[in-house]
Amino acid sequence: MVLLLHNHEIRGLMNLGEYIDAVEDGYREYGSGAGAACPRQNLWIKGDSRHSYGGGHLPAGSKASFKFKAGLLPGLGGAGVNAYTAGLPSGLETFMFLFDTDSGALAAILEVMYLSWLKTTAVSALATRHLAPPASRVLALFGAGRHARSQLYGVTQAAKIQRAQVYSRDEMNRRAFCDRMSAELEIDVIPASSPADALRDADIVTAITTSPAPVFSAADLPDKPLHINGLGAHYPWAREIDSQTVLNSRVFVDVKQQGVSENGELVIPMREGLIDKDHVVGDLGDLAAGKVAGRQADTRWTLFLSGGTGIDDIAVARRLYLRARQRGVGTEFHFNQPYEFEL
Repeated sequence: MVLLLHNHEIRGLMNLGEYIDAVEDGYREYGSGAGAACPRQNLWIKGDSRHSYGGGHLPAGSKASFKFKAGLLPGLGGAGVNAYTAGLPSGLETFMFLFDTDSGALAAILEVMYLSWLKTTAVSALATRHLAPPASRVLALFGAGRHARSQLYGVTQAAKIQRAQVYSRDEMNRRAFCDRMSAELEIDVIPASSPADALRDADIVTAITTSPAPVFSAADLPDKPLHINGLGAHYPWAREIDSQTVLNSRVFVDVKQQGVSENGELVIPMREGLIDKDHVVGDLGDLAAGKVAGRQADTRWTLFLSGGTGIDDIAVARRLYLRARQRGVGTEFHFNQPYEFEL
């Protein structure tokens, strides 16, 4: 029997710490060589981008897209595909088809919007845990949307953050966000008047915006040990982080094959001849499996770039599926009813 899990049923099955643990388990298996990932594929729907419902980052002549990414984690018992549309009237429609790698059966179909919200945070929290300077206390946060909210929760699980300095383009949203998060987390969450103001004295920087262009300048980064997460863009022509920051950082991605082909932060300076693929030290699988050192004694800046992969999708979906089975959550239905090959 296949289990159908809606967004509202997924909420509450796991806390954020369990999402982080699930992501770490998935990348550890991938880093050990037992897992596999199929990088995201973007199939563009032709049309006038002015009629898109999905915002920016579209290539010329396209109004929307159909995307999919896949992963295999046999040690965790799961494989599957996350397929979704973006830019059409219904908004972002995204679903996970999860298979059991022991039986080969389709185990579950999950709505993905809610789990992806926390999974994205878990990925950056795991990277921050491996790469942030010891005793990090100050976060510079770029963005004030729903993903910025979960990112702030995630960073506080990875480091003992005492103050967050938040910049976004809309001053009213920025101030409302800071008031809310100060009350929720009981730390100082302060609106910044400019990108440079947000970066002042920061130990960790997280960018989670819809901007297709860099949201701060390398010249404004503190000249001290620092970790940066770039999470908002995953197209070769869009980037939140400028070339100088990339050039002067020890760089990691979630899955190297996908990162070097789709992250504008890497593709653009590679096209400019500033770096090559070897500038990427490793990926999250290397870090989780202990194959590559993260922050070293002489490291000043580390940079983690992520757009989400099939590895974190499957790792989280598999654990949610098992938890749902334990609690009797979801709706069961049947495929593979009896049939005959007759015309």
